[in-house]
Amino acid sequence: MTNEPPESLLQLAINLYKQGNTLAEISTQLRSKEATDNQLQQALDEIKKLRLTSRRNNGFVWCGIGSFLLVAGCMLTFLLHNNGESIRLAMYGLTSIGVVLIMKGLIDIFGW
Repeated sequence: MTNEPPESLLQLAINLYKQGNTLAEISTQLRSKEATDNQLQQALDEIKKLRLTSRRNNGFVWCGIGSFLLVAGCMLTFLLHNNGESIRLAMYGLTSIGVVLIMKGLIDIFGW
């Protein structure tokens, strides 16, 4: 049984995660502090929630950038077409990059 309250073990786990430690390293550190299995599982669940929240926020950023590129590609295609210029780069390049970025963002949002 540990002498430390569960809140301090949870805070230690969060600090270790923010320092870049893996789940295995965090688990080893908490076991060295004599954390019970229940406290260890609770701390690891909290770390997983933090990681998922961070990935989800990054996913929304990627989707926003991809959406911007799609709209910019569409607008640029219209402008270039009206001026009689080549629309290949704007139409195919920007929209392809935009779709790839949106897909990357969706992967992060859904947690695949």
